[in-house]
Amino acid sequence: MQLLAAVGGLSFVAASFVVGLRLLFLARRTRELPEFAVGLGLLLMGGFGYPLTAIARTVPALSEDVRIAIFVFSLFLTWIGTVLLALFNMRVFRPREAWAKALMVAVALWLVATFILECVSPGLRVGAFRNEGLGLRLFMSAIAIPLAWGTYESLRYWELLRKRVRLGLADPVVADRMRLWSIAELSACVINVSTTVAALFGIDFAIAPVGAFVIAPLGLLASASMWLAFIPPAAYLRRVSRAAASGA
Repeated sequence: MQLLAAVGGLSFVAASFVVGLRLLFLARRTRELPEFAVGLGLLLMGGFGYPLTAIARTVPALSEDVRIAIFVFSLFLTWIGTVLLALFNMRVFRPREAWAKALMVAVALWLVATFILECVSPGLRVGAFRNEGLGLRLFMSAIAIPLAWGTYESLRYWELLRKRVRLGLADPVVADRMRLWSIAELSACVINVSTTVAALFGIDFAIAPVGAFVIAPLGLLASASMWLAFIPPAAYLRRVSRAAASGA
């Protein structure tokens, strides 16, 4: 079961790393904020933050101080990545909405406040080694906010674009990219929420058998969706175009 969960988790890490780098290279050429924000967010959260947290918890060969330092660094990267995803949502979907900017700032402050709470009680050592603490639970739950927000906005835009594709007024590849991105974010959100809720009952999804049934399929689904959304093979793009042309 642990191997099954590892496959799902590692596939998500690999996809986040590769897709994140690809988007950062794209942002370097375009000088556009959305590509930079989502690319760096994926790279920091999935490509580095998630595996560093796993290393801090599962590599006893390292000294306790080193493991705690790795854990804190992973939370720092996750904090930046989460705020960047919220920034991406705001910039792409709600650039003129004051509430979107306020939500992004609120997520950033919430993460800082919950990190401080974990430091005060029960302490970073407990969070790093035993995955416990109200502050850590609240910190992790905040990650679901930009994921759920992005899922909603992507689905909303996909529905709008899908109608325009039928009229020949929108690119079917762009519409499909919205669909795929919503699937990736929803999968990641479900993993996050399930893991957080399970931890409240003392269940660590990383090692519990039940965790494999959540992390493995959703991790693979999120990975495949991210890959097809941002690095699609030519055959897939032709399939999407043919389906749009046939009205499927």
